[in-house]
Amino acid sequence: MSEVGRGRVGSDLSLASGHVLIVTWNGGGNFTPALALASRLVRAGHRVTVMADEASANRVEATGAKLGPYPSVEPWPQGLVFEEDQARFDEMRNGVALAKDVLGAAKSIRPDAMVVDCMSGAGLVAAELLGLPSAVLVHVLYQPFIGFWADLSVDVRRCREAFGLPALEPPMVFNQLQRLSKVLVLTPEEFDYPGAPRTAETHYVGPILDQDALVDPDRQRLGGPGPSAPLVLVSLSTTCQGQEQALPTLLEALGSLAVEAVLTLGGVVPPERVAAPENVEVLGYVPHASILPKAAAVLTHAGLSTVMTSLAYGVPLVCVPQGREQGLNAERVQACGAGISLPTTASAEEVSGALREVLEQPRFGEAARAMAERISQGGAGEAAVAHVQELLSAVARLS
Repeated sequence: MSEVGRGRVGSDLSLASGHVLIVTWNGGGNFTPALALASRLVRAGHRVTVMADEASANRVEATGAKLGPYPSVEPWPQGLVFEEDQARFDEMRNGVALAKDVLGAAKSIRPDAMVVDCMSGAGLVAAELLGLPSAVLVHVLYQPFIGFWADLSVDVRRCREAFGLPALEPPMVFNQLQRLSKVLVLTPEEFDYPGAPRTAETHYVGPILDQDALVDPDRQRLGGPGPSAPLVLVSLSTTCQGQEQALPTLLEALGSLAVEAVLTLGGVVPPERVAAPENVEVLGYVPHASILPKAAAVLTHAGLSTVMTSLAYGVPLVCVPQGREQGLNAERVQACGAGISLPTTASAEEVSGALREVLEQPRFGEAARAMAERISQGGAGEAAVAHVQELLSAVARLS
């Protein structure tokens, strides 16, 4: 494990304890690593406040952190896809009112450092206004984010104008990141596309996994006996994204194979609404780490959180993207040899053929295990914690 993976960033981090404000939003794959980071920071002896919507209170408090709600943000309507209400989706990440919520929370709790979601334009600008040591969590592939779509989705211009900050030249998001302390990319560098511009403190720290969910690979699936046939984990998004339209094809493919499968629905679709073949167990929500140690393959929409968690356990994937940036993630899975990427329109025969190939060809598992070794160098979150603690150490040295 690298020195960063062991938490040896900076000097004598044991002296640095403090209060960390995490500015995030519940968009599925971005929220899981933010909560995992909160949990790890709490265990390291820090106080943590997580800004998120009121509906996320139980998940936040389960980490040992405190919820800092956004007074200006109304609850996201159940069953509404983000893309179906672009104006609301924009305001909950980039709105001036949300930036004022962050500034108000900081004035009340007086944090020592901040961690900000890379897609929260309001949070990024608020961090600059506060002048606190700040780390940005990049929970998507860094190169395409910075190089292509950040300025299309993350609006920092609006809040900069509202608070009297000077305008930024394009690429605006990259120039905004340069005004903050650290940029933490939640993949190994080898998994990303090459060639993106970096700030002086851009670090590929790998995925941040929940310590409570981590399972020793020798542990049996769900605490019971192992499967008699290859086990396939099936996972789509934990946010509403047309799962009920995608599932029939995937389930038909699984029903034609001599496998056992576990479908986790992430709390989006009730299990009783899913008509699954006999070889598929349907569950509402189960931490993937409970299943991955015994899984032979993962069939997924290719959300980056699912991809990184699967690869952290050395499990190859078949990816059928459903939208957003998932096609890019799927391309990288295939490029590193750890799985197969299929089009969204793939037939049941194409899905079953890809699963059969991944299960039968050893090269996919070998590539996935090689990526698992690379991910382990970041300590499944230890590197990210070490960088945040370095920010706290700098505060401690100045006080």
